[in-house]
Order: sequence, then C-alpha cells, then structure tokens
Amino acid sequence: MPQIKKILFPVDFSESSVGAARYLEFFAGEFEAEIMLLHAVGMGEHNLPEELLPARRAHLDAFLFDELKYYTTYRVCEAGEPAEVIAANARAWNPDLIMMPTHGLGFFRRHLLGSVTSKVLHDLPYPVWTSVHAERAPSLEQIHCRRILCALDLGDRSRCVLEWANWLAREYQATVGIVHATMAPDENTTDWQLGTEFRQYLAEQGKKEIEALQAQAGTDFSVFINPGDPARVIANAVADFNADLLVIGRHDKGGIPGLPLQSAYAILRESPCPVISI
Repeated sequence: MPQIKKILFPVDFSESSVGAARYLEFFAGEFEAEIMLLHAVGMGEHNLPEELLPARRAHLDAFLFDELKYYTTYRVCEAGEPAEVIAANARAWNPDLIMMPTHGLGFFRRHLLGSVTSKVLHDLPYPVWTSVHAERAPSLEQIHCRRILCALDLGDRSRCVLEWANWLAREYQATVGIVHATMAPDENTTDWQLGTEFRQYLAEQGKKEIEALQAQAGTDFSVFINPGDPARVIANAVADFNADLLVIGRHDKGGIPGLPLQSAYAILRESPCPVISI
C-alpha cells in the first residue's frame, strides 16, 4: 500500500533545491513524515571533497533550520559522487519518497533533466517527486493538491499508479483525472477513413482497459484519451485539467514495467506541474 512516512531530500543549495523544499514541507506536514536532508560533496575545482566537508556540513546544518524545526529531520553530509551517495543512503534508509528538482548546479543546469536526477530515476525503485519549475515554487501557504492527474500507459504498473493517485486523492480530498495517450495514425497513411477508424479503435480499447482498472481499484475518475506523443498529450491534459500533481509509472533497471524511461523523462521535462513517478 502507498505511504509517505520517510522522505529523502537531496540538497545542492540551488534555487531549485530551496523551491523544492517548500513542497517537502507540504508533503512532510501532511503525512507527518521523517526527513533526511542529504548533501553529497563531490570534487571541487581546487579542493578535495574532504577539505570541503566541514563548511558544507555547517551549510547543511543551517539549511532551512527554521522551516524544518518542527519535523523529525536527519542531516547527512558525505563525500562522493552525488548519484552514488543518494543511492547508497536510499538503500540503507529505505524512504517512501525521494524528492528532488530536475535541475542542479553548474554545467547540468543547461540540461532539461539533470544527470543526477536521471540516474536516480533509472537506478532506484522508489517513488520520485520531481519538478522542472521548482525554483519558481510558490510560498508554502499557496501550495495545494486539489487536482491530481494520473497518466496510465495500460502496462503492468498501471494498477499501482492508479492506487497511488487514489490514495493521494483521499489524503488531500482531491479530484482525480486519468489521461491515456494512444498511438497517432501514421502520417503517411493515405486512407483517411482507415486512420480515423484505427484512432477510434485504440480509444475504445483504452477506455475498456481503464474501466476494468477502475473497477478493480474501486474508482470512477474522469478519463481523457487522445492520440499523439505521450509527453505532449499528457502536458496538454495537465494544463486542461489544471492539475497540481501528475502521477506516472516508469521503468527501472530491474525491468519493472511502466513507461519507458525516455518517455518518462520527456513527460517530466514537459509537465507544467510537479510529477511523482512510481
């Protein structure tokens, strides 16, 4: 069953990290979750990680001290490559949720999905919260979760993704919608009628499978089915539904079915709202 009792929050002290921390407060406050603030000290330009550790530990100890003083918070600062440090601490602590912005410091800020976030999504089986707009996060008082959109690819993980969306909706008293992207007809198809019938067939099949999933889960959410690239279809649905949170599935390296990682990455990059990938 879904739960959020332990949240791992990697910290790099960037604006994105500070913005994501407001969502951290929002989730930790709702679920009374323990928090691990984790900072990895990699190689500096002119210093060894060991030389940087004392100052970074002091920075981490002061980071969001007032904001998190009422939460059970562990502050861990270690030397090492960030993705490896995150993975090692996640496996040891076994969090229910990892929360991190998609942008980091320095070179990787030029990439739409930072390399550390990509590696965490690929290597670890835990649910991961991400946001490409974390540096523009509203104040804590303005953060809410009233509308949740659940993206289903109708693979083996869809039931789990739907259960997460349903559980979050019950916790937040939120409205839920389901979006599914079907394959778009081949642009080279010369028979317009055939393309239209194929699109209708895929939509009908998708509707039937989603109805079966909802019957199993005991839900009755609104469903949106459109043909096209999944990232674009889902991003448009997020905007139309005015969603505060998107819930999707993803592959991990162990082969758990879900959205292929490249599709999941594209959805994370294009989503107007934060995403939890299961």
